[in-house]
Parts: sequence; C-alpha cells; structure tokens
Amino acid sequence: WVVGPDDPHRAVMPSTVRCGSGRLVSAIRRRQVGSESCWVDAYGSAEGGCGWQLQGKVAETGPWNGNPPALVALTDGRLCCVVGDRKTCRIIARYSSDEGKTWGGDVVLRADFQPDRYGDPDLGYPRVAQRNDGNLIAIYYWASGAVPHQHIAATIWNADEDVACVHPQPPLRCG
Repeated sequence: WVVGPDDPHRAVMPSTVRCGSGRLVSAIRRRQVGSESCWVDAYGSAEGGCGWQLQGKVAETGPWNGNPPALVALTDGRLCCVVGDRKTCRIIARYSSDEGKTWGGDVVLRADFQPDRYGDPDLGYPRVAQRNDGNLIAIYYWASGAVPHQHIAATIWNADEDVACVHPQPPLRCG
C-alpha cells in the first residue's frame, strides 16, 4: 500500500516518478470523506515501492472532488507537480528540491478559467513533461471567456522563472 487501508481519506490517481537518487515519489489525489476538503499529498519510497512514507502536502485542490496531480522529475533534480485548483480556478505548478518533502509556492500557469455555458466548473486533469529545450509543458482541461466550451489547452514555461509565460493554444477543430 502507498496509502494504508486504515487511512480514512480517499487516495486515488497517483503520478509517480523516480528521482536521480533512485527514490520513488508519488503525488496522490486526496479527499476527506464526507466533505469538500481535497488536496494532493506526496509519498516517498526508498524501497523500490515496497514501503511508502508520507512526505507532505503538495497543494490544496479545492472543492468539487479536487484534482489529480501530474508529477515530473526535472533534469536539474527538482520535482515539479502541476494541479488544477478548483477553488481559485487556476492551474498551478509547485517545485520540490528535496524529493517531495517540502514544496514551494504556487507558480500560476493559467488563471482565466470560466465555467462553460452549462455552468460546468470542471478543469484540470493535467499532464506535464520537460521538453528537450528545458522548458516545461502542461496540458489540461479548460474553458475560458475566449474559448467558452471545455477543451484541451497547454501552457509552456521556463522552470527557472518564478512566473510562467503562458502560451495557451486554441482548441483543435475536427472536420
């Protein structure tokens, strides 16, 4: 078990990476049963996944069932976790320099969310990767004033900067 069966909170949709040290780190979507309290925790394993320890909280993910994490190990040794925060209607990234034990502040990747024409507040479900040029790309589910229906969007940013350079892409149209 990563999260033991005696833990009273839901734990689903992990994103796991292997650090340069060989240690595994897994970011996991959490929810307090019977409430709207949702967050992402990091767990670490120095035993190849045979045993896991709670490292710490990565981020709050807001109400409406929270949001799953996307975790990537960067070439400089840091970890980057991207999540959708449904309370603040943002896509954020946070960095860890100690294999998931502590996490820095929010790097806002996107903040122009608006519920779609049906009032659907769903956003997030990110994926993240580091490109060959060192920049990061996060891909996620989104709706905005400019594109008011739910679509897949992307943000590209430099992992060494405190503020993301947002490059939202218009949705692809079929047909």
